[in-house]
Amino acid sequence: MSKISDFLDKIHTAAPTPLGFGADRSEKSPGLGLFASISKPTKQKLSTLSNNVDGILFVESPDPANVKDLDTPWMSGVLPDSDDHVSSLIELGCDGIHCDLNAAVSIITNDDISVFLSVPLNYDWNQLMVINTLPVDGYIINSENKQALSLKQLSEIGSITRSTDKYCLLTINESPSGNELEALRKIGLMGLIINSDEFATADIKKLKTSLAGMPSPNHKKKQRNQVKSVFEIED
Repeated sequence: MSKISDFLDKIHTAAPTPLGFGADRSEKSPGLGLFASISKPTKQKLSTLSNNVDGILFVESPDPANVKDLDTPWMSGVLPDSDDHVSSLIELGCDGIHCDLNAAVSIITNDDISVFLSVPLNYDWNQLMVINTLPVDGYIINSENKQALSLKQLSEIGSITRSTDKYCLLTINESPSGNELEALRKIGLMGLIINSDEFATADIKKLKTSLAGMPSPNHKKKQRNQVKSVFEIED
């Protein structure tokens, strides 16, 4: 299992935060994972991103010198054209591949790397049933939305996440509010992908803090005491 798959698995299982004086609370997983796509990487920018995101998606083939000492798991957005290409990516430390339906099955089927398929929001139910059988580890749901999250958009995302048991990541253009983050998690989303070329570092840090501070999905709100009816007769 790749590092990215292992990380998303921990979010999926969402183990409660350990209790007790000796408990290691650093093990608590964030509510959602945070990934950053980048098209113009520099060593300095990658160093900054590594401290604030859970994974990096390179839009183009990265310079080997830039990823040589990169500790953060990363994916390649360049479709590999041969087994040797995949092997060279793995040797560089690549942890995943972002592909579309043109990817060759014989090339992307590799136990040492995760494969994420690009999926549009407008797939119908029959298409979703078919792609759920494809040999990929997860989906990257492409959203062009720049407005506040609506129920319609939430239902479109949910139609994908609820039709599969694969990892689902969503591309976003704006930082969601706390309520939007919780709504996205409830429909089965496991991570967000931001465009680091457009997001300021301060905004990335703020979003990362929001994700880390999300309550455990096992957290239950306190129930209000029910008020007895004035017509209720006590024994």
